Amino acid sequence: MYYMYILTNIWIKNMKSLNMSFEEKSTWVSLAIITFIFAGYFSQVYQGLMDGTLDQAAVLGLFIGAVVSIIVLEIALHIVIAILNTKDADQPGDERDRLFSMKAGNISGWVLGFGVLIIAAHTFMGHLDSLWVANLLLFAVFVSQVVSYALQIFYYRRGY
Repeated sequence: MYYMYILTNIWIKNMKSLNMSFEEKSTWVSLAIITFIFAGYFSQVYQGLMDGTLDQAAVLGLFIGAVVSIIVLEIALHIVIAILNTKDADQPGDERDRLFSMKAGNISGWVLGFGVLIIAAHTFMGHLDSLWVANLLLFAVFVSQVVSYALQIFYYRRGY
């Protein structure tokens, strides 16, 4: 927890000085949160599934904990960037923001579709447990969302 406190303080100081729109900062925050939370989730689930020590109740508990953590962190950190960026926080997204989101969403949709097809093919050819299938599908959604956020950031940095 202490390391999170230090990293958050460093991040807040840097966010004040960075020349980014509110939407870009929001995208960075969301990318950092889901990457941090789901990296921990997937590492625990993978280790537990490989060892055979996880059951459905344990996986459900980890998943609910991850979702609640994401919600709390998203709300808290978006409040922080809204306070630091009061002028831009009240503005609706402009055409450029919508275009970047749409382009990134299009590509990430393809990534998700490809991941689901691979998982479905592997499931039909092999003998996967339902916990494996559920977590592989969740991983495909996670990768797709990371691709979406990363592409949005790329478009913001590129500028068009």
